[in-house]
Amino acid sequence: MNEQTCTVEILPDRIKARAKAGELLADVLDRAGVPLSLYCHKRGVCGKCAVRVLSGALPFPAALEAALLEARGLGPDHRLACLYEVRGDVVVETIPGSRPERVSVIEAGTGAAVIVDPSVKKLSLSLERPSLYSPTSIADALRAALRTPGLVLPLAALAKLGGTPALAPSRPVTVVLYEDLEVLDIEPEEGGKEIFGLAVDLGTTTVAAELVDLRAGKVVDRAASVNAQVSYGADVVSRITFAFENPDNLRRLRRAAVQLINDMAGAMARRSGVARHRIYDAVVAGNTAMNHILSGVPVDSLAMAPFHAVFSALPAVAAADIGLALHPQARMYVAPNIKSFVGGDVAAGLAASGFAAKAGTALYIDLGTNGEIVLKRGRDFAATSTAAGPAFEGMTISCGMLAVAGAVHAASWDHGFKLRTIDDLPPQGICGTGLVDVLATALRRGLLGRDGRIVGPEKKIRLADRLALTQQDVRDVQLAVAAIRSGVRLMLREFRIAPADIDRVVVAGAFGSSLDIDNAVSIGLLPNIAADRISFIGNASLAGARLLLLSRPARQAAEDLAARISLVSLATRPDFQDTFVQSLEFAPFPEGGP
Repeated sequence: MNEQTCTVEILPDRIKARAKAGELLADVLDRAGVPLSLYCHKRGVCGKCAVRVLSGALPFPAALEAALLEARGLGPDHRLACLYEVRGDVVVETIPGSRPERVSVIEAGTGAAVIVDPSVKKLSLSLERPSLYSPTSIADALRAALRTPGLVLPLAALAKLGGTPALAPSRPVTVVLYEDLEVLDIEPEEGGKEIFGLAVDLGTTTVAAELVDLRAGKVVDRAASVNAQVSYGADVVSRITFAFENPDNLRRLRRAAVQLINDMAGAMARRSGVARHRIYDAVVAGNTAMNHILSGVPVDSLAMAPFHAVFSALPAVAAADIGLALHPQARMYVAPNIKSFVGGDVAAGLAASGFAAKAGTALYIDLGTNGEIVLKRGRDFAATSTAAGPAFEGMTISCGMLAVAGAVHAASWDHGFKLRTIDDLPPQGICGTGLVDVLATALRRGLLGRDGRIVGPEKKIRLADRLALTQQDVRDVQLAVAAIRSGVRLMLREFRIAPADIDRVVVAGAFGSSLDIDNAVSIGLLPNIAADRISFIGNASLAGARLLLLSRPARQAAEDLAARISLVSLATRPDFQDTFVQSLEFAPFPEGGP
């Protein structure tokens, strides 16, 4: 006996699809390439996948479906696609608000839009009142309403669920769900639909954070600060050494990070008028050591060869167990570490940039304190890390500062240095992009030798009143450039790739998106390739943390990619030392090869 098939015509796309009798309309549209907003994952309780039925059967809607359609102001010819079973030929039309929201997680450079599908969601439900004839427990009624037999209900949620108002048909409740399986909270309907998340880039030198509206996929506020752990060491190695010396030191480092994140979250919440108990989820992206420290996991294995991590990927944990002052039942997810010192900040950045999805040979360079490099050739991925130090972020530079208001971010020459500052304020100091411009300009003007020596008896590069780079400042940048340059050259050599073979270079990290390509190439920071092959994506770690907040599938994809990437240990290569010394010169990459 042949299985009955039906024709589904989809407007306004003008697509015709075949469906099996009894198949859900939502599945048919998805197969036809017409995605719908399935916020509740086809449970029929959010009302976001409504379509208009122009021709075909219109089965009588159940009470909840009718209520959801009425709440959206939709007429009797509308139905929820996740409940509509195709029984014959039908013509449907998608309507505004029923298609998934796509947002960009990278504001400049390369990146892809993502469908908003956060791990934490709020669903409004009216539970059926138990009767003497059917005294079903309230918990089972909730499981039935959500169509989730394995629903996890912690005691705190059960206590709220047992209140009389929650049972009244006229008083629907809001269920806060995590990963569609665990109830984080039961809230009164009048409590609102607000749902926020916290994205954190836990950098070695700086920490950046965003407060994100998880319903709209929009950033509400941003904050940045110097990492409070710098008082225990300026770089990863010094902090690992400090933590290795005494278990109490690990707790100090952790407290410093947790307190800073709490302070930043509190400040953003106050500025935006968001109650902290409305922040239900957090994603943190840091390098391997930062992720371990925040999680309270010893870093002993990172202190000695072979420098391996305790964990790569972790399931989400209770944010309160970490010490984060958010909703009492909020969760925290740590972006997956890759290998050794290449951590979750890089995994998050790769996810945000869509690095793996694009064809060809490509380099991903994270210009941070623990400079990381990822090479992609076809379907093969390899990564390494270099000790670049904090010079690119303005630290260790006598007049250095973060890329904030008043920082010199660009420089040129017009009878002297012509400086541009963030927000056009009087120059207060210089950040990473400004350093690159100043050094490249000084080389061209003969103020600086390729060996890094400042020309002239003063041994300073004067920029403005009370603003100058010292010889030590130049040496710090020189070491940072050499670390990145030698790392790139050795990675290319490892895979027998010449700079000319690189299809694209993606630059993330401290420089944002305003680094002058010609100047960066002239001092040897970036490979000498066509400028249109190089893109800058700013703080990709933070953008990646936001992506992992907004997209559940992105978390699994990030973990899968991290597991595929192999590690290249530069220090074990016999040519490492010579390549590093050669890279100390301020000069473009060699023309003939890496």
